[in-house]
Amino acid sequence: MWWKRIGVILFGLLIVSMTIGTATEAISFALAKPINPIPQPQYAVYGKEWKIDGVYYYATEYTPERVEAIATCDASGGCTLSETITKCISVTVSGDLEVSAVVIKEKLGVSIGEQICKSITCTGSCGYGEEIWFWANSEIPIKKIVQREYLVTNVGEIATSNVAYAYIKMGVVPHCRPETHPQE
Repeated sequence: MWWKRIGVILFGLLIVSMTIGTATEAISFALAKPINPIPQPQYAVYGKEWKIDGVYYYATEYTPERVEAIATCDASGGCTLSETITKCISVTVSGDLEVSAVVIKEKLGVSIGEQICKSITCTGSCGYGEEIWFWANSEIPIKKIVQREYLVTNVGEIATSNVAYAYIKMGVVPHCRPETHPQE
């Protein structure tokens, strides 16, 4: 019977040693595994560059109407008179301009400070001795320039979340109105 007791003890020791061995193996495996929670970048950053992402219509500005010319009919049968009216603006930019003037010229085809002029011929009819007044104003479209910062890397350009907005006046549309009996 003593050999049964010894067998039970040996069997118990075998079970305990297997449990300890498995636990030791698990601990050594966990310790050997490297811990690296921060992913390493897959590219090298060479610098940052701002680019124009898009140009969109934003608003229209209207200048006040004013008299550009006054003409008098000197023909007994009445007159059809005309006047060519020219309106000009300088290209201006406001807001947060991050791109260079060279980029504006390449992308939009205009230079900051450049003068843009447009003409319109205004025509009206009046009787002998009457005056005709040519009123004119300008319509100036304002466009929104959306700019984005990019990282320049060895794998190409990567867009960042940095965005800037600028507003540009780069055009003019003249309007005219002939009037034979202007109201004061």
